[in-house]
Amino acid sequence: MTKEEIYELISKAVSLTERGMSKEAIEIYEQLLQFDIPEVYNNLGNIYRRDGMLGNAVEMYKKTIQLDNTFALAYFNLACALMEMERYGDAAMFFEKSEKLGLKTFDLDVQLALCYIATGNNSKAAERLKDEKVRKEVEKYIEGELRI
Repeated sequence: MTKEEIYELISKAVSLTERGMSKEAIEIYEQLLQFDIPEVYNNLGNIYRRDGMLGNAVEMYKKTIQLDNTFALAYFNLACALMEMERYGDAAMFFEKSEKLGLKTFDLDVQLALCYIATGNNSKAAERLKDEKVRKEVEKYIEGELRI
């Protein structure tokens, strides 16, 4: 299979995923696993995570990182899956790694603030919550008053 054919299949799988056709996308991605392309593992992890198969998602993100340890979005996605598993300390570590690799997003700030709150790291949480938009978003997930 040529590089062009591989990337055409990846595009097709992305399109299928966007149209809610996860099963068909998974079939394509599984066909492409043999080529050890980080994006394939990352995208497959995203489908697994969305479908609630968190253990499989974590495996896919870890494989992505093994293939490309500079793939910031894979660290972010791994951290999101770990948050869903209530592994907040581990999640914070991977969110921080994604940030060190250059990922700078509102979602990252919100997720990190939530992890810091969950692990009792109020000083780091307070730093993130200085941004009023982040604070307002975090308040949506916190029961009671946010006192940091």
